[in-house]
Amino acid sequence: MAPFTFAIVLVIIPGLVHSQTVAPTRFPDVVSALAANGHFTVFLDLLNSSGLLPRINASAHFTIFAPTDDAFARLSADDFDKIKNNQTRLAEIVGFHVVLTTNYRIHGTQQDDVLRSSNHYPIRINTYNILHTVAADGVNITIKNIPILHGLAHGLDGVLTPPTQSIMQLSLSRPDISTFSQWVVNANLLNFFTNDKDVTVFIPNNAAFAKLSSDITTFLNSHHANMAETLKFHVVNAMTLFSIGMTHSISLTSGDNHHDGLMILQDSAGALNVNHAKIVEKDIITTDGVVHIIDSVLVPPRVLVALQDQGIVVG
Repeated sequence: MAPFTFAIVLVIIPGLVHSQTVAPTRFPDVVSALAANGHFTVFLDLLNSSGLLPRINASAHFTIFAPTDDAFARLSADDFDKIKNNQTRLAEIVGFHVVLTTNYRIHGTQQDDVLRSSNHYPIRINTYNILHTVAADGVNITIKNIPILHGLAHGLDGVLTPPTQSIMQLSLSRPDISTFSQWVVNANLLNFFTNDKDVTVFIPNNAAFAKLSSDITTFLNSHHANMAETLKFHVVNAMTLFSIGMTHSISLTSGDNHHDGLMILQDSAGALNVNHAKIVEKDIITTDGVVHIIDSVLVPPRVLVALQDQGIVVG
């Protein structure tokens, strides 16, 4: 982004024509731009305390995702204190909201554009057209394209948290979804779950697997192709779908071999389901996508038929 704009204006006076150079228009610096907007007083305070401002000012191209004061107000006092009063955590959180390699403009057609924060975490930008929303890691971008000298800023209605694990690392580290990771290993799908870097996974918790009958579990454990199809049915490849982009009757294509359909359902209270499974924990950001925890195992149609052929009742 060019910091100065020059214009030559012709001033016509009877009998005389001459040119007049208009003073260059200078974009404001980071502090001036955010302060003038009036919605970023808390973020500015944290930015000044983080020690990151000199790096931003020295950058030729940068983008800032600035949570608004209202966004910080929605944090609990304890969570905010953990950011403000811990210098390491402060630098990590503020650094995650800053990109030092590009002045990134929101234009409303982004689909899994991945930026790298100043501390090297991915930030995914997505447009959810049906909801007229553009989001950064599932957080609504409410103020777009604030011009700054050498950069741009965007206002967020939430505070971003950097991802620290991949999807498989998450599933291996959380005891409540350990059955899922065991099935992935048994079905020889580790590569499948690590190759895609922009993916949505609906992971059944252990209680969901426990609801399966012993006949179903025994069949799938002895028919790994069907087990693999069942696990892939919980995946949407090449797309990070955060809950902000979910609304009733959205259809999705699963990652199983037949690309069977999934559907998002929403009840009158706003609770979200994928097919018949309730989403009990949403928007767990990972380095390679997003995870939603569900309370039931989804079984694709052809696996249901295979079970029925064995006389196994499902449901």
